[in-house]
Amino acid sequence: MYKNFFFWITIFLLSTQLTSHQRSESYSKLTIDNQDELTSIYVEFSVQTSVLQRLNLDLNQNWEEEIKELVTSNYNLGPNCEIDKRPFLKNSSTTGYITLFWAEECSSKEVEINFDLFFDNDPTHTHIATFEINSEAVPEKVFTSSARKWKETDTQLKEIPLFQSFTDYFTLGFKHILSGFDHLAFLLALLILKLPLKRLILVITGFTLGHSITLSLGALGLLKPSSQLVEAFIGYSILIIAIESIASITNLHKLYSRSLLYLSLLLLVLFMILGYQKYLIGVAGISLFSYCYLNLNSENKDFSLTFLVTALFGLIHGFGFAGNLASLGLMEGRLLPAILGFNLGVELGQVMIIFVLLVSFLFLNKFMKSQIDTLRVFMGSGLACLGTFWFLERIF
Repeated sequence: MYKNFFFWITIFLLSTQLTSHQRSESYSKLTIDNQDELTSIYVEFSVQTSVLQRLNLDLNQNWEEEIKELVTSNYNLGPNCEIDKRPFLKNSSTTGYITLFWAEECSSKEVEINFDLFFDNDPTHTHIATFEINSEAVPEKVFTSSARKWKETDTQLKEIPLFQSFTDYFTLGFKHILSGFDHLAFLLALLILKLPLKRLILVITGFTLGHSITLSLGALGLLKPSSQLVEAFIGYSILIIAIESIASITNLHKLYSRSLLYLSLLLLVLFMILGYQKYLIGVAGISLFSYCYLNLNSENKDFSLTFLVTALFGLIHGFGFAGNLASLGLMEGRLLPAILGFNLGVELGQVMIIFVLLVSFLFLNKFMKSQIDTLRVFMGSGLACLGTFWFLERIF
């Protein structure tokens, strides 16, 4: 019983001290029309509102005008270019993205982009730009803090390997897993499940298959879920697996399931009061699922249930990894290499992280075997706290 007490005390103490991290990315499409004397450029720039919030941009009530100025001044198309049309901002509460549209005219025929946006606030920020020049798609460019320039002459296809997208997105996928703290937290929650090594490997494999499927489907544009709800559910998945880890030691599945049910009902009432009706069905569904799952776990120790649920959460995490790849408009023949490279980069990073965590656990188990269950409870408590915070922060 004391372990349950520590669980709730830990959540209470940590809940006011947590910070969240989300992969920092933005995207753009450029349509370039080279004419005799002028070059016309149409830009469509998009970024998640949650990314803007985490960049600490110090925006005031007139934030829309500030964003327009910030983006257009740091998305430099060259000294010979001038904005032709007033930038137009579209804010979508459904997808969680803001999109900025503007046009520029340049007196020079060759376009050169200097992208300096957000790097000062977050050096790990990544910007992915796709291009259509004179109605012909050309290879995309991944801007990073160390690669901020692009020239139109760089788009000569004969000089660019067909699988350049593979290497670019392999690196991007590897960085994603290393900077995706929510994904790492979920992997850690799986590792503290009280499972034999063989079953643990099967569970991680199910999770990998799940997020690989939806990453591909999302990137291909076959499925388009609400980004904000997906990010919130990723936090919730950490909460559920962390609680299952604790319950596997304390045998208090029913207590935790009832507590979650009561808190979910309170949250649903709060949503109705605040007017968040669009999330009612999703939150009600995952709350009912959690209640049933934890109760089934208390009565049925069948491993297949844990495997299926982990694979299901993998599907949710895959949508989070897919990001905005579907709307990038990667040129024909480069989309599949980009998806494959990104996925393999994620998997390589995941394997490395799991290996390090497993070695750490084996080391801890050797030197504090009698206290390892208590350590699992405390780690699960912290992860449950993180999952709760990320869920509430992202859904509001």
